[in-house]
Amino acid sequence: MSGSTFDQRPKTQDLKLWVADDSLTWAKGRHILKFGGEFRRWAPRLTDSGTYEGSWTFNGSMTQNPASTGGTGDGFADFMLGIPYSVARSYPGDTWGDNVNFWHFFAQDDFKVSDRLTLNIGLRYEYSPWMSGYEGQVGDFLPHSAQPIAVQGIDLNAQAVAPLAYAAFGPTGLNLIQTCAQAGLAQNCTSTDYRQFAPRLGMAWRPFAGSTVIRGGYGIFYEPESSNNRVNHNMVPYLLNETVFNTGATRNMANYFLGEALGSAGTTPTLTGGLPSMPMGYDQHWNFGVQQGLGHNMVLEVDYVGNKGVNLYVGDPVNDPPAGAGAVQARRPYPLFGAITYNAQDASSIYNALQVKYEKRVAAGFWYLVSYTYSNNLFTQDTPAAGGDYAYQRALAFYNIPQNLTVSAGYQLPFGKGRPFLANANGFVNAVLGGWQMQGIMTLHSGLPFTPTISRDVSNTGIGGQFRIRIASGVLSDPTIADWFNKAAFTVPANYTYGNSGSYILRADKFKNLDFSLFKAFQVGERGRIEFRAEAFNLTNSPTFNPPGTNIDTSSGGVVTSTLSAPRNIQGALKFSF
Repeated sequence: MSGSTFDQRPKTQDLKLWVADDSLTWAKGRHILKFGGEFRRWAPRLTDSGTYEGSWTFNGSMTQNPASTGGTGDGFADFMLGIPYSVARSYPGDTWGDNVNFWHFFAQDDFKVSDRLTLNIGLRYEYSPWMSGYEGQVGDFLPHSAQPIAVQGIDLNAQAVAPLAYAAFGPTGLNLIQTCAQAGLAQNCTSTDYRQFAPRLGMAWRPFAGSTVIRGGYGIFYEPESSNNRVNHNMVPYLLNETVFNTGATRNMANYFLGEALGSAGTTPTLTGGLPSMPMGYDQHWNFGVQQGLGHNMVLEVDYVGNKGVNLYVGDPVNDPPAGAGAVQARRPYPLFGAITYNAQDASSIYNALQVKYEKRVAAGFWYLVSYTYSNNLFTQDTPAAGGDYAYQRALAFYNIPQNLTVSAGYQLPFGKGRPFLANANGFVNAVLGGWQMQGIMTLHSGLPFTPTISRDVSNTGIGGQFRIRIASGVLSDPTIADWFNKAAFTVPANYTYGNSGSYILRADKFKNLDFSLFKAFQVGERGRIEFRAEAFNLTNSPTFNPPGTNIDTSSGGVVTSTLSAPRNIQGALKFSF
């Protein structure tokens, strides 16, 4: 159980973007040359806040049996006694944002080598520096410095909590704050990656005189920084929040902070800092495929599609203690602070897919399209629940859907003027029965993956969702909503240890959906037109269930409590055009 931890209101957004661009196309013989550039200035201003209303977490640790912790304790029982495991609180809403200028340039040659072969060769260069914080609200954490908090600028009017935080951590307090310039860093605290070259290669080849076409391509695409990371909710003194863990159930909901105000001498604020030097993230995309015409109005296309994410953004925690006994806060590497997160660029992804598409174009009023994808999507990132800070894990991505089948079709009913039946019917019959069309689309794909977890902080590190020990597959041959996976296939690790099982190893319900529509257009006079549509979404009313509760050591584990799909919805619409 946990209180609200996100999106506390009020919120505002003031997004300003200035763009100037131009391009030139030069056709010369078999070449079509293109050159261009773009300037973009991005200056968003966001009113945002932390958990200023408080976030209260109850995880069962306060009611468990100290002599036998396994299978004892209950989060709701902790709540009824008013004894949280931890409480986080933060600052009220104020303005955050950034300022950044982008300069992008490109050149491309579309080269028609012959009537059967065309090459596309291009290169793009992007100057996309790391953002500067609005009012200097961006910074780095320098763990080996006597003043480890480095910020772009010090403006105590930027946030309501800035004077309070600066008094505690500035020169008159602990003296832990310096500017990035004083630390010898880039003016915006993170040096620019100047290596943002992005090639583009493409090919279309018709090897025979028939209807066979081979296509392929490769490109690199950079991912500009998001304004939700380094420049939002960043560093003391602009951010001041804290998480206090309960020790021995001495704190309760009546007076959890024991009279200490936010920012008092006994608090340990969290930090979210950048790194002095980081590469810009990018994606490599490639594909190779064959398109083949099959008889009259039919096309088969088979493609291999892949992409790889490199230097992707991820938040890396660096201040969690090692597993062991004793109070969490006292064992942190930097006990003056709570959680410390680096806005790092050290995650990666890889996607490979076989994509098949078979299409029959409209003939005799009938068409259909069948698409099938078989894929695998892996993600590598720091996963503290698997073994503490710096525990990197390569596992299935949470959005990995290995099999996906989509079938769509449409048919113009053979009744009315110009159709096989009732072609000579009078105007009234033709208006009522003629011209109807129907369409449908069916989607089937694998269920979403999920990770079995344990409910308690077994490692005693303050990290949630910790891993369990896997002794069997956990897959049930006939799962039900009350018992979706075999919890007996997992065990809770011994106190002060981590489990050894990976992420996203089980799957939720397979997705199935059928949408159907019936529609007709009526001509009204010379210029009027009425269109009627009847549509049914999830026509068969087939439920697709969300992943179940994941905790293996609670009664809610393995229980499905909601559906991913909406129930059947039928609607009618009438549109008049004139």
